[in-house]
Order: sequence, then C-alpha cells, then structure tokens
Amino acid sequence: MTMITPSSPTGAAITMAVIADKAQRGARLTAAEQSIVMSNAAQIYANRFGPMPADMRLSPAPLPENVKGVLASFSL
Repeated sequence: MTMITPSSPTGAAITMAVIADKAQRGARLTAAEQSIVMSNAAQIYANRFGPMPADMRLSPAPLPENVKGVLASFSL
C-alpha cells in the first residue's frame, strides 16, 4: 500500500479526496486516515471561523490611565 503524505495544500486536498472516496465506498478508515481527516477538518474550520479555543491565548488587558492614577495616589 502506498503511503500518502501531503506536503502542500494541493497534496492535502488530494489526500482528502482519496480518503473521501474510500469512506464513500464504505471501507473502514485506518487510525492514521482518521487522524488526517480530523487534522485537515480542524484546519478548514480554523480558516473559515477564526481561531479555535486551543489556538487562543489570553493576555491581560492593560490598565487604563485613570486606573493607574488611582493606584498611584494610593502608593506611598
């Protein structure tokens, strides 16, 4: 059996097409094929809908200047 490894977006599309044909025929997908499909589907959703929760990074919001002034007035 030939190993298909996508190295470009076109390669990924070809791989997905091959796997889709296999699934449409009713053949059972291997664990590797299921992983490929899930990874590519996640990338498609991320491109269409923005970052997913796993891609998001939380950063603290900067304090507004007036809040900094209040803090400064309370410092010794």
